[in-house]
Amino acid sequence: MSREALINLREYLLETLSFEDRMWLVSELETSEKEEVSECPYTKEELDKRFDEIEKEIANGEYTTSEETFRQIAEELEFDKEIEQNHISY
Repeated sequence: MSREALINLREYLLETLSFEDRMWLVSELETSEKEEVSECPYTKEELDKRFDEIEKEIANGEYTTSEETFRQIAEELEFDKEIEQNHISY
């Protein structure tokens, strides 16, 4: 999903959902994120396979620079500031 689509979705939800519904949605998202985390450690074979994939991605230029990563984090923090300014808790 594009950044613009996510921003539009966020704005739509902030305008249409009640505070209680937003809190419920946040709770559901947090629960689903926790469920997605695997508690099993990776095997050596799985790690080797992933390292091979990463090396191919880097060779093909399919990576994010640290500058891009820091910019994305800064944008997310701005979103957090906006939420705080609107007194929305998540």
